[in-house]
Amino acid sequence: MKQQIVTLPQPIKLNGQDQDKVTIVREPIGREMGQYTAFDLMEGNIKALAYVLPKVTNPPLARNMVLDMSASNQMALIAGFNRFFDGMDVDGCVETVDTAQTETTIPATKTSTKPS
Repeated sequence: MKQQIVTLPQPIKLNGQDQDKVTIVREPIGREMGQYTAFDLMEGNIKALAYVLPKVTNPPLARNMVLDMSASNQMALIAGFNRFFDGMDVDGCVETVDTAQTETTIPATKTSTKPS
């Protein structure tokens, strides 16, 4: 199982101590995403980040802590989340198959070119 260790540019206070590293212990699963999508997180939606990270971080980050942290720390956590998708071969995940039937060609009919 992959984990992402994120070094925060600005340490945060947790239980009275400075904390400069947060581990995203695993990729979140669908039900943990609630109304948000992986794309919301990848694009930097802070509300999505604050909703999902408390479920998958060690030490656990409270929702308000994520919302109130510096933008640089939020960006570092977004980058950590995005690392779950590094090296993913998107083209290798999907195969396009043409299911259209072969067209039947109807031969053209000759028209008379003789004057009537």
